[in-house]
Amino acid sequence: MRSVFSLVVRAAIILICASLVGVALNMASSRPLPWVYEPASQLELSGVTVPLIDEREARKFFGDPGTVFVDTRNEADYLSSHVEGAVFLPPTDVEEKFVAAEALLPRESRLILYCYGPECDMAEEVGRFLGQLGYRNMMIMSSGYKAWEKAGLPVARGKRAGNE
Repeated sequence: MRSVFSLVVRAAIILICASLVGVALNMASSRPLPWVYEPASQLELSGVTVPLIDEREARKFFGDPGTVFVDTRNEADYLSSHVEGAVFLPPTDVEEKFVAAEALLPRESRLILYCYGPECDMAEEVGRFLGQLGYRNMMIMSSGYKAWEKAGLPVARGKRAGNE
């Protein structure tokens, strides 16, 4: 019994020492890891700095004639429901779909791209493509469509809108 207790104590001492060494190295590092995770506030896509916003911030731009919402989700989900007035532009076949959407995406407009949520990178893919075409005023609603819908913000259901 004593030997088991002794092994547990030794393991605990080793664990504590290793943790202290890790904390000390992190503090001494020129780029230490943060103690608390903070999500990014912007991305760099094709040389364009793109702010990441949530549905509350995006709502401030809804109805502004200089703003266009861009739905980058799959077509079935877009057709089921989307931000009211959103243009459909998915990353799959983006070049082909852009031909139909281009007239609805003036270069001087603010584009708010969205997909499913923080774990989805479809809006980033479309943002990269648009950045390569010269679009500079983009934002990504990183909270995604579900957060917009859950907040009770304007949606269109079961019909085509935008470029469809």
